[in-house]
Amino acid sequence: MVAASLAGSALAQTTALDCVPPPVPTADLPGDVLEEYRDELGLEFSSYFTEAQRYLQCLQLAEETARQDIDAALEAYARLQALHPDKKPIQ
Repeated sequence: MVAASLAGSALAQTTALDCVPPPVPTADLPGDVLEEYRDELGLEFSSYFTEAQRYLQCLQLAEETARQDIDAALEAYARLQALHPDKKPIQ
């Protein structure tokens, strides 16, 4: 029940599983191919950098979610310990 209430607090929040890294484009191609598709490759890299920024933002949100979940667990643990301060801490 306690675990369910902790998990419920993060239901709509971002986790690392929500963050998908974009595929990294390559320029490891023969020179004639690079020359012929220079504009297309440039667009591919530009798109990658935009998606990479979104990916990093997603990871930041996931970190915030993880920290909130850990803080909530610490608070719940402290409340549990406070119920019987004279007893040995729960391991």
